[in-house]
Amino acid sequence: MYSYQDMIKMDQASKECWDRGEKSGLISIGTHSLYIEVSGPDRSPGEPIIVLMQGCGSTINEWVVVKRLVQPFARFLCYDRSGLGKSESPPTTPEMITAVSVVTELNTLIQATNIEGPYIIVCHSWGGITSREFLHLRPHDVAGMVFVDANQEKTFLHHENFPPPCFSSMMAGVDYFKVTGITADTALSDEEFQAVVEAQAKPSTQMIEAAEASGAKGDWRVLAAKKQLEMQAMGNRPVSVIHGNTARDFQRIYEAGVEAGNGTEKEREEFREMVDWWHETSTVRSKEILALSSVNNWRDTERSGHNIELIEPGLIVEEIKWVYSQLPQNSNKTADR
Repeated sequence: MYSYQDMIKMDQASKECWDRGEKSGLISIGTHSLYIEVSGPDRSPGEPIIVLMQGCGSTINEWVVVKRLVQPFARFLCYDRSGLGKSESPPTTPEMITAVSVVTELNTLIQATNIEGPYIIVCHSWGGITSREFLHLRPHDVAGMVFVDANQEKTFLHHENFPPPCFSSMMAGVDYFKVTGITADTALSDEEFQAVVEAQAKPSTQMIEAAEASGAKGDWRVLAAKKQLEMQAMGNRPVSVIHGNTARDFQRIYEAGVEAGNGTEKEREEFREMVDWWHETSTVRSKEILALSSVNNWRDTERSGHNIELIEPGLIVEEIKWVYSQLPQNSNKTADR
């Protein structure tokens, strides 16, 4: 429960002008409060603000370098979803957290802070689904989008049970960050990376991640019904898609699992099939997202796996700049800053 002083602080924070200066704090969305940070150049009316929508169970800790690189040329908004990072948990943690419920909370948050569009959405992984639900909710307010190894409605088509049971069996005792090369290659400082590791290790994070993963299994049907790809929902507004080397992550996890003696032979075979499936289809699925707009750009990286924000944040920033430069009112601003 909030103290009287906490309620006063949150009320004051919601009344601040979030379009100027560095701002951060807890903002009430009715049932509980979400943590939000806004930084970068002061906004003039009509100027875009970048809104981060991270993946399942992820916090804004993973995006500190991206934020640092974006701040000189664009305003940047990031927040932790319910129960993650510095945000409060809802009074009762739901068994399923869907993309629609995530977007409903985000919409309440930006209304409470009076942060109007236009928005450039930067989304990662499951954020590829939640961001497009946001596009559906506010179709005229999204000026551009950057998809970072993001999911779409057909990502898990015919593999709706992803990740399969063999995944947890092969992952037993395996350090994801270490075996995928993130620990060795991260662009974050030691202190920044430790914050990511600690956030992921929290029982509360794991509880929310499980609820989000459960909800995500049905999200693709809800999104597919909107036919955004078929209708080119973004029109001629810029869309960038970055494809990561996630198949390599899976291969490394498999090898580490085998070395640790994990999994039955059947589970190992199922895991190998999953790696092959991802390797054969992920590029095609990534490129399908380009159909959202007639103005698009596709980037592929072999260096990073799924977590591009931790390895190559500069690549993400390049694509943010590209999207930013495609907006009529900003065609000359990115180069000048």
